Amino acid sequence: MPPRDFHEFLVNIKAGMYLPQSYLVHEQMMVTEKLDSVSDLGYYIYNLCNDKDTYRLQRRDTILGMQKREALNCHKIRHFENKFVVETLICEP
Repeated sequence: MPPRDFHEFLVNIKAGMYLPQSYLVHEQMMVTEKLDSVSDLGYYIYNLCNDKDTYRLQRRDTILGMQKREALNCHKIRHFENKFVVETLICEP
């Protein structure tokens, strides 16, 4: 059903209702460490992240010792990677 008004349209966009689900890729990342210096990451990243808290991420399936029922503090973001949407779950240990 189409949205009844503009507010419902915005709520549906935020909920991801209009995303093509066949092009939605899920990935899980874990925060592994806080970086003290971003100068080793290159000029571009240094300019973006110099005065901000910066953390190293690692894919969750490559980290050993994870339990199935952990209660983690996670944040979900959706971003475009070429022609598909990637839903990334970033969890803090």
